[in-house]
Amino acid sequence: MKRLFLCSSFADVANLFVDCAKEDLQGKIIAFIPTASLTEPIRFYVKKGKKALEEAGMIVEEVEITQLSKEEISSILHKCDYIYITGGNTFFLLQELKRKGVDKIISK
Repeated sequence: MKRLFLCSSFADVANLFVDCAKEDLQGKIIAFIPTASLTEPIRFYVKKGKKALEEAGMIVEEVEITQLSKEEISSILHKCDYIYITGGNTFFLLQELKRKGVDKIISK
């Protein structure tokens, strides 16, 4: 069963994510997608979220949608245990996900 963990400020609730995962996160691979934050002037939360994931023992694989091909993104996502999408401009994020066809990859 797939689960979704939604929050506003991940670094402040990272411990809840660890509890929600119901498994040891040490060594698990997480796709870190910062694309929504690219158009934002304030981005401190991106680094804080990434650091919180690393502190939980996860291997963070950055996936910047605008910089990679659909094939590269697909390859990375298929090897990851989790997907993390930072906050920011959701319209820009959706535009880029659809432009590359990544929305369909994630929904599978």
